[in-house]
Amino acid sequence: MKCFKLLLSGLLICLLFPNQLLAEDDLLQCSDSVIVITPFMGDNNEGYGPRSPALIPISASYEAMLSTLFLTFTSNLGEIEVEVLNTTSGDYDSGTVDTQFLYATVPINMGPGHYLILFTLPSGQRYKGELNI
Repeated sequence: MKCFKLLLSGLLICLLFPNQLLAEDDLLQCSDSVIVITPFMGDNNEGYGPRSPALIPISASYEAMLSTLFLTFTSNLGEIEVEVLNTTSGDYDSGTVDTQFLYATVPINMGPGHYLILFTLPSGQRYKGELNI
């Protein structure tokens, strides 16, 4: 519910001030970017675990106005590791999120670029998502 309120307030700001946010001379869009999550095992991109989007336990979206990644989980997966790599600049950040409330937020403050986001579950299953900011 807290995530929904935060998201709703962000969208309200977008509606009230649609032309106020500028980045690198491009107008940021006031909408979430849905991130497709897929299984990931390594550089060869041969994942294991569920391949159907309906069975993948993580969903993600990015809110540009808040510079935040919003994560939701189908169940309590325990503490998962989240790694964020800006492949354009080479910047890297990682941490863990607790999934007990079935949602989490991850701030992304590494500037514009192409991002690779890796999720590692306690079971060892890995998932990835990609995002352009």
